[in-house]
Amino acid sequence: MTYKDDLEKLRKEAGIDVNNPTTLFQYEPGRFTSDVHSSDSKNAENDADKKGSGSFTSEEKKMSLWQKISLPFIRNSFMSVLFFVLITLIWIAISHTVVASINGVPRKTLVIYLIKDAVFMIVLATVMYRLFLTQFSNTYHLEQDSKKALEEAQKWHAIQHSMMETIPETLVYTLDKNLCYTSFNNRHKYSMLRMWHSEIKIGDCLLDHITDETIRGLVKKDLEQALKGEYTSQIHKFGDYDASSVYWQNFYAPILDDDKKIIGITCFATNITALKQSQNKNLFMSYHDQLTDLYNRTYAEGVIEQAGRDEIAPYSVIVIDVVGMHQINDNYGHQTGDNLLIKVGEILTKAVKDTGVVARWGSDEFLILLPNTEPATCEALANICKCDFGGVTVNGVPLRAHIGFATRTDTSKALTDILRAAEQESKHSRP
Repeated sequence: MTYKDDLEKLRKEAGIDVNNPTTLFQYEPGRFTSDVHSSDSKNAENDADKKGSGSFTSEEKKMSLWQKISLPFIRNSFMSVLFFVLITLIWIAISHTVVASINGVPRKTLVIYLIKDAVFMIVLATVMYRLFLTQFSNTYHLEQDSKKALEEAQKWHAIQHSMMETIPETLVYTLDKNLCYTSFNNRHKYSMLRMWHSEIKIGDCLLDHITDETIRGLVKKDLEQALKGEYTSQIHKFGDYDASSVYWQNFYAPILDDDKKIIGITCFATNITALKQSQNKNLFMSYHDQLTDLYNRTYAEGVIEQAGRDEIAPYSVIVIDVVGMHQINDNYGHQTGDNLLIKVGEILTKAVKDTGVVARWGSDEFLILLPNTEPATCEALANICKCDFGGVTVNGVPLRAHIGFATRTDTSKALTDILRAAEQESKHSRP
């Protein structure tokens, strides 16, 4: 068993699993060994100088009995070997002399035996010295490396925990290849409890806690894409009404090991409700008139352009031009003029309903776009608007407007030409 294998064994006994994707620490060969040899060995030498070869430091007192026995050999290994060789040589000399005197062995033969055994003992002691010294040194440093590795793992675990818990409005969790939890922060735990009335724990399958079949299918699809190595981002809307809906953006990413093999999934879910509502508000304001809440000219021009590309026919256009807005603003005030325009928007919206698009085309001009509407239907709708305008007053000011309409019956004519024709007719119509 090699030094690396010994270190891996000690790390596993300490509960550090390098194959676990939730553990940020990964062992790098030589990362801690060099540090231990450079710093811990100096400390050991200093302690030995202060306390003597037979003394133990506070850290060494926590060692096992075998490590305590081996430590003096590590500190004074050369002197220990010399003492061992000296005792052995004395034993060889005495034992051979006694045996030779009993059996009458010649002096010359005795000397040869003594030299032979002495050389063998010195060689054996040298080899054993190297073997034992290496093994004892590894045993000592394995303990130090294990402690360093554990401290490093605990440090990175604390960093990971801090990152997962302090990211604002973000749910964080990791899954293995079976879509079972390997870690999650408290926000995700409470979110699952609030949404699905289920308390999650490590080892549970995420899909088992989602009771809605539709949402479970969407989440499963996103997770399967991540397991294929894709980095995806999805926005999910919860709620039927835009004003009360909640939006979450989910980021899915595969977890790769050192061999670039997928071993799990990381997910970050962020609450983007405020951002989505702000985007919806900005989008609404960019395409709507702030006074009447009708579509504005920008939106109407886009609809006309799209209808031209789609070559829709028949396509009808109604133009409504409010009469005397300049005089009304001057004589009755802009508030009265604004209320009059708002009233026009309400009447047109009620008359058109869902058959077309009502937009404020200019300061005192309105536009109705009616796709797939025949000329007769368009004329009838224009007459309904005229009737609805009759007798309407705002702050004592009567509502009067010019109304013109036109219809494209085939795609050979441009909608801009139909719009100009409706505007020309409105100028010649009676209010």
